[in-house]
Amino acid sequence: EALAERRPLVLVFEDLQWADDGLLDFVDHLVEWASGVPLLCVCTARPELLERRPGWGGGKRNATTISLSPLTETETTRLIAALLERSVLPAEVQSLLLARAGGNPLYAEEYVRMVQERGVDEAADLPESVQGIIAARLDGLAPAEKDVLQDAAVLGKVLWVGALSEIAGLARWTVEERLHALERKEFVRREQHSSVAGETEYAFRHILVRDVAYGQIPRSRRGDKHRAAAEWIESLGRSEEQSELLAHHYLEALEYAKATDQDTTGLAERGRLALRDAGHRAVELAAPAAAARFYAAALKLWPQEDPERSELVLRAAEANWWTKGGDLSAPALEARDGLLADGRTELAAEAELLLANIFWYQGDRSRSSGHLLAARKLVDDLAVSRTKAHVLSQVSRFHMLAAEFEPSIEIGREALEMAETLGLAADQAAALNNIGTSRVSNGDFGGIEDLERSIEIASGAKNVHEHGRGIINLAVVMVMLGELEKAYELERTAGDISRAAGEAVGIRFSDGNIIKSLYWRGEWDESVRVADSFIVDAEAGTVHYMSAQAYYHRAGIRLARGEAGALDDIERALELAEAAKDPQVVQPTRALAAHVFWTVGERERAGNMLESLASSQGKPGAGLPAGLCELAWLASDLGVEAQFLDVLDTGLPTPWIEAARSIAGGDPSRAAELFARIGARPEEALTRMRSGQPTEIEHALRFYRSVGASRYVHQCEQLLAATA
Repeated sequence: EALAERRPLVLVFEDLQWADDGLLDFVDHLVEWASGVPLLCVCTARPELLERRPGWGGGKRNATTISLSPLTETETTRLIAALLERSVLPAEVQSLLLARAGGNPLYAEEYVRMVQERGVDEAADLPESVQGIIAARLDGLAPAEKDVLQDAAVLGKVLWVGALSEIAGLARWTVEERLHALERKEFVRREQHSSVAGETEYAFRHILVRDVAYGQIPRSRRGDKHRAAAEWIESLGRSEEQSELLAHHYLEALEYAKATDQDTTGLAERGRLALRDAGHRAVELAAPAAAARFYAAALKLWPQEDPERSELVLRAAEANWWTKGGDLSAPALEARDGLLADGRTELAAEAELLLANIFWYQGDRSRSSGHLLAARKLVDDLAVSRTKAHVLSQVSRFHMLAAEFEPSIEIGREALEMAETLGLAADQAAALNNIGTSRVSNGDFGGIEDLERSIEIASGAKNVHEHGRGIINLAVVMVMLGELEKAYELERTAGDISRAAGEAVGIRFSDGNIIKSLYWRGEWDESVRVADSFIVDAEAGTVHYMSAQAYYHRAGIRLARGEAGALDDIERALELAEAAKDPQVVQPTRALAAHVFWTVGERERAGNMLESLASSQGKPGAGLPAGLCELAWLASDLGVEAQFLDVLDTGLPTPWIEAARSIAGGDPSRAAELFARIGARPEEALTRMRSGQPTEIEHALRFYRSVGASRYVHQCEQLLAATA
């Protein structure tokens, strides 16, 4: 974007069918997010790319797909003539060439190069495939040139003179001379800029040339060449930046050495260390999926009795959890026990924190709290340290989630000071997030600045989790303040950030939050679709923290539509909410349960639920506002408006509370207008229907018809008939 601000910029990505997922994610993110500057991305790929990225085939925002057909025979003939600088080939050669090429321009180009090297007569015997014609060209090279090209193939698409000199055991000038000859014959090209300082860089003109050259190397020699390549990379002195490439070469060397019964001494150790470092590097680059792969490969080579293994198990569990979610408690427990046995207290505390998060996201607050307490005990006696700052930031977070705002702020500030002293961006962002959310929930709107600063720090540090969490909590604040449209956009942004990084935990949490936004927007079918994905998992035994919300929103929609299952859904929501324990889950679940019970005629249970909310620690206004409107109408029906108004005295004036006060105070018209301003369409419709005014009921009826809420459509029609 910075380059494009200076002048229009075109970025070209060729042969993306060979790209790894990390590069594809980058291109996806770039096209989705770059805005406000003249930037064009041109990507070429074979159709098989669409099997991995079906969304790239059409319908993607800011993208156009152009499918290129094979060249016609006329076009192939023109291409060959232009490349050969002659218009006529022998008829029998041209006929066979057109048949073999099949409209593939690469085949035609390679044929022309073969003709230029051998002449038409010697090139008349055409191979069946592109790979065959490339192999024929390679076989025509001088042995010294072919050897250098094969050594270059070991390095990959890109190669350097110094590396080739190391692999081939030749002087640099000899390598440069042979590469120059290969460049003239259009096997490789010299790059204007090198990615390795002080080295001349070349690249294969086409990846197929590299693949064919590599395939011609005898298997018995490949291992030694990969080992030499790895040793050259190590000699650069920046192995942490090249750890992935280093791991690749050592693993290839190890596999070929095993396959050909050669000495593997040292290769397994070098390979596992390089894989571990590649995992660490991937974590730094916010690529948890890549980190998980590297750690898994390292563990296969890591000795069981090695004291470093437990830490590697922990890092692998962390990477897998962020990438896949689910229950990673078994490896986390294994890592914790091993680290405690080795006396590595700080790392054991990190394992306890991972366990606390795993169980919290599963909606099991009791087990989560036990591991959080264990983590804190392990760091209590430590001085200022990275682990202590991290543990304190998480303790602050769990206090915030439990609506214990004062201790959250106090401990969060302690963690923030420690993180700033040590330069820990992720923990600074986490602490500010907790402090800001707690301040706003306590009625101090200066906390919004803390949240915005948290998002800025996390974004700058490329910490995907804290970046997404900060945006989600800012969305929560926007919901509390009645800014539902802003909240919805923030939730979508958080989901996009997590998807771009492949962070499953963030994706799932963003999806869970968006259920309620879709409900409020009147997009009920989509709300149910997302809710169903959580419910299917929960019923299969994989409960998520957001499962209760999925159940209670589906219950509300089923109730409105007169469908079966609303009561079953709300019972399950209550069960999950009580296990999660956090007020932000418990309070809205109980509020909507009271509404469902009242509507289906279980009025005693509804009254008991209202009473439990009034007497519970924390008040409805202190949590998310879902169910607040329904509670206000229930209080009105039960004649306990005065007690309900007392419950609303939270010290946090929001449009939701003002609307609920208006309902309890007998002014539904004002409440409906407030809900309309907020963007809470179901609450607006319920309030207009309950107002008894024909024009208001008609307004509600239009909404209920649009979402298929047959129960309320029927009630509106009855009310209108009674007032006719």
